[in-house]
Amino acid sequence: MALLKLNNISKEYERGGKKFPAVNNASLEINQGDYVNITGRSGSGKSTLLNIAAGMLSPSSGSVELDGELLNFKSDKELSLMRNNKIGFIPQGLAALNYLSVLENILLPFYLYPDKNFGDADGYARILLEKFNIEKLADAYPNELSGGELRRVIIARALINRPKIIIADEPTADLDLENINNIMQIFTKLNEQDGTTLLIVSHDQEALAYGKKLFIMSEGVLSLKN
Repeated sequence: MALLKLNNISKEYERGGKKFPAVNNASLEINQGDYVNITGRSGSGKSTLLNIAAGMLSPSSGSVELDGELLNFKSDKELSLMRNNKIGFIPQGLAALNYLSVLENILLPFYLYPDKNFGDADGYARILLEKFNIEKLADAYPNELSGGELRRVIIARALINRPKIIIADEPTADLDLENINNIMQIFTKLNEQDGTTLLIVSHDQEALAYGKKLFIMSEGVLSLKN
């Protein structure tokens, strides 16, 4: 059974009184342990598809299944809980709360929906900090960090609830080549050593050298690159 399954997904918008498909009949199956990249030009529908896969946007037609559950008819509350527990989402940009410390930012998804059976969340957050070589930054604040350091914090935050899948939208955008490679090596280790399932959208050619499967998106159409 696929961990994430997109079945004939389409998403239409209206512009100037005319409808156009941002995503056009896209299908995708991701199994546990997969590492999938999606690339394409700006405006090709990549981010729209990713937001549908993460349950943050409803498709105009088609269905989304995550871990055997159909997302289409779930309430906003049910979708939020599922995302928090099963998806580690990494949005575009350096999305951290400046009034929270690094450690508090990482723990934020856990505190939104606390799980009494989780164990020591603070301890696990510190393990993630150490894993990404930013343990000395636990008490620092986002505006004190470099772009590469902040990106590591955001990845750690996505992992705090031990999700089934990491979904990342342009995780290396605006980073220099060294930091791009550092971040992509982190993803590779997560996949190869920890078995973390990854779905990543990127236009950085350096980032696309990593991963196991590459899909191309063009004018809303998704296709596997052979």
